[in-house]
Amino acid sequence: MSKKMGQGARGKGQVLLIEFRWLWVYCLLPIAYCLFILSCGGGKEIKISPEGQRRVVSLINQGHKYYIDGNLSKASGYYKNALDLSHTIDFQEGVVKGLNGIGIIKYTNGDTDDAMKDFETTIQISEKINNKILLSDSIGNAGKIYSSRGDLEKALEFYQRSLAIYKEAGYEEGKAIRLNDIGTIYKKQGKLDEAIALFNDSIKINESVKSKSEIAVNLNNIGGVYEAKGDLNKALEFYQKALEIDKELEYRRGIAIDLKNIASIYKTMGKTEEAEDYRQRAERIYKILKK
Repeated sequence: MSKKMGQGARGKGQVLLIEFRWLWVYCLLPIAYCLFILSCGGGKEIKISPEGQRRVVSLINQGHKYYIDGNLSKASGYYKNALDLSHTIDFQEGVVKGLNGIGIIKYTNGDTDDAMKDFETTIQISEKINNKILLSDSIGNAGKIYSSRGDLEKALEFYQRSLAIYKEAGYEEGKAIRLNDIGTIYKKQGKLDEAIALFNDSIKINESVKSKSEIAVNLNNIGGVYEAKGDLNKALEFYQKALEIDKELEYRRGIAIDLKNIASIYKTMGKTEEAEDYRQRAERIYKILKK
């Protein structure tokens, strides 16, 4: 939920696979009967409907779009619709995706207890259907909850478990996200050099898969490490690089975070006018995102 779910909140959605093996059945049914079955919304035929699964994918993608745009209310609505439809057609991958999306919204809004319940459910479902990528996504999301609660050891345990699954599956985007997450834990633990090393490793992967949004996250985190080290000029340099990317991507939530971080640096430097200017610019964006 980084523009990814687990992501953060920036995270990317993986393509949901569609099962076609029973599609031939529909070709043998009279057209009127097919329409009757689909309109009823029940029975085995709707369960195996490729069209229903495509609709779930579309709803989830729309949810991701609104989340990235900062419209959490609309994002939540699309995730819920995707979840409801997935339950109706017994599309378990869609259930996991929809519930993870809803959990990320709750996490972003500070409702960590309910979010954790959602992630625990998605972990169970992912294990049951043996979907490694969705399992790793869900485990990583749960790690974010532990991190927000200050349980860094537990968060690290979940992040490392998620990373191992991504590595086994050869999912590069996921590896980059988890390296970044582990780096944030090291930063909180005061392991600043180790954190920077992981952020740089994550950048290399994100450059190879051309994930600019995640590179901005990495740069922001590196800036935070330099700020913690007291190297304000270096911190400002990385925050400004992140801001350039987020502006290019028109990622408002990222822009607001970057502006706030830059304001913090200027305030520490004693540049009060610059600090207030950046703070106000960030605040205006946050107000828009809350609407």
